[in-house]
Amino acid sequence: MIKIYRQVLGVKIQNIYFSEESDNPISSSVDLVGITQSFNAIKGLDPLETLIIDLTKDEEALLADMTKSTRQQIRAAPRKFNLLYHVYTSPTDIQIFEFRDFYNEFARNKNTYGCNSFHVKTMQLLRNKHHLLLTKIEDENNQTLCFRVYVIDGQRASSLYSASHFRLIDDKPRKRLLSVAHRYLKWKDMIWLKNNGYLVYDTGGLTQDENIRKFKLEFGGTVETRYSGYIANTIKGKIISRIRKLKMTK
Repeated sequence: MIKIYRQVLGVKIQNIYFSEESDNPISSSVDLVGITQSFNAIKGLDPLETLIIDLTKDEEALLADMTKSTRQQIRAAPRKFNLLYHVYTSPTDIQIFEFRDFYNEFARNKNTYGCNSFHVKTMQLLRNKHHLLLTKIEDENNQTLCFRVYVIDGQRASSLYSASHFRLIDDKPRKRLLSVAHRYLKWKDMIWLKNNGYLVYDTGGLTQDENIRKFKLEFGGTVETRYSGYIANTIKGKIISRIRKLKMTK
């Protein structure tokens, strides 16, 4: 179980990741508790479908679980394109800010929530506890094609963010490159994690967005239920939780 703490405008906030059924993660000393990917169906949390990939399988078995098209793109990627893979186990603030800017350009085009100062602080706090992994693919001109960010605990990795500018590009060859690079990055991450002793790759949730859901399901795995949400312990926590919900519905 991973825990990080912060205080915002006098409100004490705790974020928890990967709490097990035997854990009792809720602390009464904080105003608001955010829980992500809990195995425990704690009252107040929402059930969430997620896709779990077993990294104890060998590489060929992992590839065999994927759709034919995804498998072909991954195998062809290093032959057809000069792709540069980067892994940051302790990303600097500059690297986190680079990701934030890249992601927010993606988010504006997709009309989804951006990566704000709270989210940046979350990544920094996770990084400071060695629970953040940032990866990216660049082209031969060192231009970033896609990013991925994970919460990690040494055994499992759960996707926190992914971003590609696929839908910002009209040029067909470039779109093809971005499509391949996005899949290749996910595959390279799976193998890096596997080779570093990780057992589980968690996609971080199967959304109702058909394109995202379809992309995630291309990689195989088992659909399982986890629980996420916010639990308020105090009046201040309830106010912040209410404001957050109002923003999410806009």
